Amino acid sequence: MVMVRPNQVGFPRLGMIVAKRLLGRAVDRNRVKRCVRESFRLVLSELPACDFVVRLLSKPVHGDEARDLMRTFKRAGQRAMAKWPSVVADESSVAMPESPPN
Repeated sequence: MVMVRPNQVGFPRLGMIVAKRLLGRAVDRNRVKRCVRESFRLVLSELPACDFVVRLLSKPVHGDEARDLMRTFKRAGQRAMAKWPSVVADESSVAMPESPPN
């Protein structure tokens, strides 16, 4: 599940919730987080200034962690712009930094 809200910082940010009860081993949780971060990084330039929170709802199939995630980020950003057009428009006037802080 990807939840999105416009933010005031002027660039997209990512948050993740990967429950220990779904993936008991830290190596598995870290693999999922790496896949999510990489997918986010690849579409970063196409995303509006929003906070994206990815919440893992079920145990992913090994090797299939990031399937369709880039498309999901884009759709979630478009939905946020449609739902809060005035907020996103106001924030888009803020200068976008060359690269967001890590």
